[in-house]
Amino acid sequence: MQVPKGWKGSVAGEFFVLTRGEDSLVAISAEPATLADARTFLSAPQDLGNGYYMTPTGSPLSKQNNVSVDCTITHGLATWPGEAIVRVGTHGVAVGVISTATKEKFAGAQKVGRSMVRSIKLKKPFVPKPGKSSGPWVNQLNGKMLRSYGNRASYDSSSSSRTSITLCSGGQFAWHHSGSGFSNADTVSVSYAGNSRYYGRWSVVGSKLHLFYNDGDKEQYQLSTNEQGHFQMNGDRWLKVNGDCN
Repeated sequence: MQVPKGWKGSVAGEFFVLTRGEDSLVAISAEPATLADARTFLSAPQDLGNGYYMTPTGSPLSKQNNVSVDCTITHGLATWPGEAIVRVGTHGVAVGVISTATKEKFAGAQKVGRSMVRSIKLKKPFVPKPGKSSGPWVNQLNGKMLRSYGNRASYDSSSSSRTSITLCSGGQFAWHHSGSGFSNADTVSVSYAGNSRYYGRWSVVGSKLHLFYNDGDKEQYQLSTNEQGHFQMNGDRWLKVNGDCN
């Protein structure tokens, strides 16, 4: 996908966003979906995240593998005209393109959004295999323990938690979560503590960590570093230390 001349591209949450100044925006995202899913999604108001809301102003129109609807996009006090198009591939992956702008600039944004839809080539998604990894993140994670801490407190309660994921060089992983806390109400005080452990196999493909649990569940994390160089998974900071795989 090529960023059109005069536009800037960036990543915001689950969307790849094209902007031209502060009055034109085209947002693109992809996820598993069918044509029926697309029609359902475009038939009702949707919270798009980051304070953006889509409201259909008509009924969805279907043409071959595309479903589209006229809509409005609201962000803060501003409401702009918009168009949402979902293109569904034969392998069950759909790409959504939402175009919006001020009334004066909407025709240009709509043209860019439609050109993005026409340029989309949907291929069969790559399915990672447990224990099979590739990409620059492999050496950074192999044999490491990833740790995340959480703490919360108020005037009558407190809780803390720790999650660790140990990624062993043989492709196995161990997931451990522990937590404790207390609640002090007017009539009763309650304290608790607990932990859980799960095991499975892991793989890294590109910038995604995939966990395949022994009970059949699957999980994935988006890997990144912030401006300070700190390691992150799904946008949250995790510590990375040597793991004990003995």
